[in-house]
Amino acid sequence: APAGPAGTGKTETTKDLAKSMALLCVVFNCGEGLDYKAMGSIFSGLVQCGAWGCFDEFNRITVEVLSVVSSQVKCIQEALRNRLEDFLFEGKEIKILPTTGIFITMNPGYAGRAELPDNLKALFRPVTMIVPDLQQICEIMLFSEGFGTAKSLAKKMTVLYKLAKEQLSKQFHYDFGLRALKSVLVMAGALKRGSPDLSEQIVLMRALRDMNLPKFVFDDVPLFLGLISDLFPGLDCPRVRYPRMNDIVEGDLLEHGYKVLTEPSGQVDKVIQLYETMLTRHTTMVVGNTGGGKSVIINTLARSQTKMGVATKLYVVNPKAQTVSELYGELDPETRDWTDGLLSHTFRELTKPLPKDKEEARYIVFDGDVDAVWVENMNSVMDDNKLLTLPNGERIRLVDHVKLLFEVADLQYASPATVSRCGMVYVDPKNLNYEPYFWTWCNKRAHKAQAELLRGLIAKYADKCVSFCVEGTELDETAGKIPTQTVPQTNLNLVTQLCSMLECLLVEPVSTEEDRAGDPGGNGNISVGQPPEDDLTIVDPAVLEAVFIFCLVWSMGASVIQKAGFNDRDRVDKFIKQIAGMPSKEGEGLAPNTLPKASLYEYRFDVEKKKWFTWRSSVTPLQIDPGAKFASILCPTVDTVRSTWLLDCFVSKGKPVLFVGDSGTAKTVTIGKYLSKLAIEKHVLLGMNFSSRTTSMDVQRGVEDVVEKRTKDTFGPPAGKKLVLFFDDLNMPKVDLYGTQQPIALLKTLIERGGLYDRGKELTWKQMRDFSYVAAMGPP
Repeated sequence: APAGPAGTGKTETTKDLAKSMALLCVVFNCGEGLDYKAMGSIFSGLVQCGAWGCFDEFNRITVEVLSVVSSQVKCIQEALRNRLEDFLFEGKEIKILPTTGIFITMNPGYAGRAELPDNLKALFRPVTMIVPDLQQICEIMLFSEGFGTAKSLAKKMTVLYKLAKEQLSKQFHYDFGLRALKSVLVMAGALKRGSPDLSEQIVLMRALRDMNLPKFVFDDVPLFLGLISDLFPGLDCPRVRYPRMNDIVEGDLLEHGYKVLTEPSGQVDKVIQLYETMLTRHTTMVVGNTGGGKSVIINTLARSQTKMGVATKLYVVNPKAQTVSELYGELDPETRDWTDGLLSHTFRELTKPLPKDKEEARYIVFDGDVDAVWVENMNSVMDDNKLLTLPNGERIRLVDHVKLLFEVADLQYASPATVSRCGMVYVDPKNLNYEPYFWTWCNKRAHKAQAELLRGLIAKYADKCVSFCVEGTELDETAGKIPTQTVPQTNLNLVTQLCSMLECLLVEPVSTEEDRAGDPGGNGNISVGQPPEDDLTIVDPAVLEAVFIFCLVWSMGASVIQKAGFNDRDRVDKFIKQIAGMPSKEGEGLAPNTLPKASLYEYRFDVEKKKWFTWRSSVTPLQIDPGAKFASILCPTVDTVRSTWLLDCFVSKGKPVLFVGDSGTAKTVTIGKYLSKLAIEKHVLLGMNFSSRTTSMDVQRGVEDVVEKRTKDTFGPPAGKKLVLFFDDLNMPKVDLYGTQQPIALLKTLIERGGLYDRGKELTWKQMRDFSYVAAMGPP
C-alpha cells in the first residue's frame, strides 16, 4: 500500500513494477460509487486471470464498504497462503492464480478521504513514498530530450521552482510539483527540436516562462519574471508568436464585436496561453472570478481552431446541477441494473473513433464549481492513465481528440491531487476590467450619433460611480466608506445593469406600436412606451443625460441599502448630483437640464414627455371591488408603483430581474400582482417557492411540465406565448459542504445557455425558448 502526497509517483511505481515482472496491472479509480458487490466482482476477475489490481485513491471508498472489503481481501490472502487452486469467494467456487496481487494507493488526509479500518490496514504492507529528487529527474529527462548541458540546466530549474514555491503568493491553483515540472520538460523538448539552432539556455527559459506565466495572478507576474531573469541573466527572448493563430484569434474577436486586447496577459494573449497549455496537458482549468472573460476565451479558441481546419466542438456540462450519481451513473443496489450518467454518456459518445480523413477536436467543458467529490472520480482520466473507470466495471479510454476543460472561479475545495493533474490558465478580471464591455455595447447600438453622446456620458459618470460603489472612492480621490449593498456586486455587474436599463429606455427604432398594445403595466400614466413614430431616437444631449442619470440611479445605486443606520442611498444621490453639477428645483415636470432637489430615488424621468416627475404623481387612487377579499386588497403606494414600473421595464424586454429585500417588504405581492395583470393570451406563468429541500430535479420537473416540444430538441411554451418563471425565496435551497446550491447551479445553466440536459434515459440537450425570469429573495 504506497501512501504519500499527490505527484510522488505512487500509481506509476506500481505500474512500473508490474511491467518489469511482465504482469498485467489494471488501474481502478475508487470513489464513493463502489459498493462491496462491485468490489467483489473486480476481485474475482483479478484472481481468475492472475493480474495485479492497483486501486487508486482507495480511501475514498466509504467506510462501510471498506470493512466488507477487508474480509474479501483476507479470503483471497488465505487461499494464496495455502496454495489453493480454487476457493470459495462470495458464495461461488472460483479458480485462483498465484500471480495475483492487490495494491492500494492513498493520499493522506485530503478532503473527501476516510481513514482505513484497522482490520484492513493489517492486511497490507505500508510503503511511504519519499519526496522525488526533482533535480535528478530533470537531468535525466533533459538528456533524453536532447539537451547537452542538462546538469546545470536541471539545477537552475529546480532552484526556480523552489524559489517560486517560497516567494510567490499562496493561491489554491498553484502547484510546483513533479507533474508541473514534467510538462515544462516536455514542452522544452518540443521547442528544442523545433528550433535546434537556438542556445539551450534560451529554449529552457522560454519553456519555463511560457508554461508558468498563464497560471499566475496579476501581482505575481513581475516577481516570477524577476526570478527568471536572475537565473538566466542577460537573456531576453520575446514571446513566441504563432503568426497564423494570432491573426485568426484577433480577426475572430473583431468579427464578434469584441475589443481586441493584444498587450501581455490581454485577451488575445490568454487565448494563446490556453492553446499552448492544451498542447502539453489533456486537462486544463481556466480559473478566475466572474467578469474576467473565461467563456469568451474558451469559445474564441474553439472558433479559431475551427477556422484553422480542426473542427472544434464544445460540450458544456454544469457538474453541480445534478447529483454525483446522476453525473457518473449508478448501480441499483438490489437488481444491479446500471443507469447511465450524463458524464459517462458524454464520454462514451465523444470517444468514438473519428471518421477517416477528418480532423476534429472535442472538448468537454465543466462550467461549475470544483469540489472534492465529483472531480476526484476523474483522477485516473486526468493523469497519464487517461481512463474513466465506472462503478459497473466499465473502462472508457480518453482518446487524443478529446480534452477536458474546467471553467471555474476558484479551487478552494479541490485537493492537491486534482490541482497537480491539470494545466492552469488564470484569467484576472483586473486585466479585462469593464471598459471593453462599454466599448462593445456602444458599437452595437444602431444609432451612431446617439452612441457618440452615450460614450461621452459614460466617460463623465461611469468610472467615478463604479469606483464609488465598489471601493467608496469620493470625487476628491479620498477613500470613504463603501456603500452597503444588499448583495455583493462586481464592477462588471453594475455596468451590465446600466447598459440593460439604457437598452430598455432608449428604444431602437425597430419596434412598432403594436408590441406595446398588451402593455401589462396598465396603470394609465405609467408608460414605458415610445414617443410618436417620427421621433423615436433621443439625440438631444440634455434629455439623453437625464435618461442616463435616471438609469445610473437604478443600476449602480439599485442594490444600495437605505434604512435606519444606513443612509447610503442619500450618499449615492448626492454623489451623482455632484458630478452632474446641474441646478436643482422642487416640484413636478422638471425640465431635463435641471435635477430634482429631493432624492433622485423619488423621481422618474418620463422619456415620452421628456420631464422629471415624482413617483408619487403616478400613484392611482385605491379602487376596491365590492366583492374583493380583504387579504387580496393592495393599496398602491410610492414603493409598489416604483417596483412595478422597474419590473415591467425589464420583463417587457426579456431581461431577468431579482428583487432583494427583508421579509415583509411586499416583494412577492408586488411581483404577483404585476404577473396577474399580464395579458393571458401572450403569457404563461410558472411560480416556484424554493425551500431548503428543493433539489434541481424539482425545478427541472416544474419547467418541463409547462413546456411543449416544438422541434426535435427545442422546447417552449405554446406558440406565440412567453413563459414567465417566478422563483420566490431564491436563496433558500440547502448549501452543500462545498458551498454550492444545486437548484441555483441548474438555473445558471438554464439562464446562461438557454437549455437543460434531459434527466431520464436520453440525456440529450433540450433548448428552451421564450423564457423570462423573475426572482425574489431576502438579503443573504
